[in-house]
Amino acid sequence: MKSAHAKSGSTAIGGPRRLPPLNMLRAFEAAGRLLSVTQAARELSVTQSAVSHQIKALEEWLGVALVQREGRGLALTPPGAAYLPGLSSALDLMAQATAGIERPTRRNTLAVNATSTFATQWLIPRLAAFCAQMPGLDVQLVTTVGHLDFEPADYDVSIRCFADGELALLQQRTPWRGISAGIFLPDVLTPVCSPALLAGGKAVHQPGDLARHTLLHSRSTPLVWQQWLQEAGMEGIEPAGDLVFDHAHLSVQAAIQGLGVALGNPRFLGEALASGLLAMPFPGLLSGDKKYYWMLSPRAAQDAASRAFCEWLNAA
Repeated sequence: MKSAHAKSGSTAIGGPRRLPPLNMLRAFEAAGRLLSVTQAARELSVTQSAVSHQIKALEEWLGVALVQREGRGLALTPPGAAYLPGLSSALDLMAQATAGIERPTRRNTLAVNATSTFATQWLIPRLAAFCAQMPGLDVQLVTTVGHLDFEPADYDVSIRCFADGELALLQQRTPWRGISAGIFLPDVLTPVCSPALLAGGKAVHQPGDLARHTLLHSRSTPLVWQQWLQEAGMEGIEPAGDLVFDHAHLSVQAAIQGLGVALGNPRFLGEALASGLLAMPFPGLLSGDKKYYWMLSPRAAQDAASRAFCEWLNAA
């Protein structure tokens, strides 16, 4: 007589199903289908480390390796390749069943990548105006630092600052091919400081006065002070000190606190300048030959929300 219980690892018809947790399955299915932890994380609205953790947990649960690293992406192992189609079909069936009973409240999503300085000083203060034009659209804003620490194809719209010809060189690289782009904002820099530094015995009235003050730098743009001083005819100046921050917006915040003189884009700092938190000692001395570009990934080029965002950037 057969046992009333299924053997370990089998499924009894109509009985309890032996399944891994759903989050593990969703993480592996997305990463395996896209062959990218980064894209899977964006699709699932979680961090890359969370996706990696869930995949590792699933592999431990099953006792087999499902994926392996291949360059900057992923490759499926033979067990992973065998597991993925059935899992994708099962999740599709679950999604279809859910769609049949849920209310129609799905929203469109726009994924935007920018540097933290641009996001903090320019984009976020203006973002409400764009969102008001696009009701029902969810904006996901992700910040990264340099040109090479992200792939524009992973986002709908990316925003970066380039010198003339720099973007064209990047577009020759595989991850950047097919990216369309447009200029929407010049990047010009001028010294900014607390208004308190414009008075007193060490007041900043001319570029040579910077020698009596601390210059505030950003690791993300390490050469901008050198360029500005050179264009101002002060190339050999020795400041009283130097403070270095990870991002340019932190150096500007330090300037507001009176720690020294930073370089900032006046178009980014309109509110701080108008309110008196910051002052420009030499408003006519501007430096910078770079421009801000929006970049559309190939898959987003036909997306109405992505195009609307780029048009809004052009007009802002």
